[in-house]
Amino acid sequence: MLADLFKTLGKGVAEQLTYWVHTYVPVGRWRKATNEVIAQISEQTATYGISSSVDRRRAYQVARMMVPNRHGEHLADLTPDAYNRFSPTCCAKSHSGKKKIAPPAERVTQYICHPQTLAYVLTPPGLSRLGGGASAPGTICGVPIDDATPSVGVIASNLTEGLGGKGGGIINEYAEIVAKLHTGPPKQEEEPAVT
Repeated sequence: MLADLFKTLGKGVAEQLTYWVHTYVPVGRWRKATNEVIAQISEQTATYGISSSVDRRRAYQVARMMVPNRHGEHLADLTPDAYNRFSPTCCAKSHSGKKKIAPPAERVTQYICHPQTLAYVLTPPGLSRLGGGASAPGTICGVPIDDATPSVGVIASNLTEGLGGKGGGIINEYAEIVAKLHTGPPKQEEEPAVT
């Protein structure tokens, strides 16, 4: 029993050190890619009118794309619509030579800009520790994509129910983010042409 405890602690410490080395050390392998993902997400959230911080650990997972998080959850399970549509493996499997596939950099950008991915990465740390931010197919954090956007209160109650009553006041802030992502970016009014 003690051996299992020490093995688990050792594995957790090793994963945390690897994450720190990859993302914070100036010569870290994934630092540049993680920073680029965070920059792209910040640009995208500005179009939605959202001012929220990006969870760096989740941005690191999105940058690596093929690697599960520390709980063993893969992006294909956490953001299924976005991953199935834009992931490299999906495109590689479905490529038959007849369908034109966008270049990898463009697919990654499209994946990052998908509302499911944005909802996952913008999850506050308190909710991400509880497993919040994951979407089922056809939903953004439990809100069906095709339906009209429900009120923030309804989204908050659904999130609270999904997290087993945990989360506290952070849920209302996150429900506002999910509502904005569900509604979509505000439409820009076209300026009349000056002649």
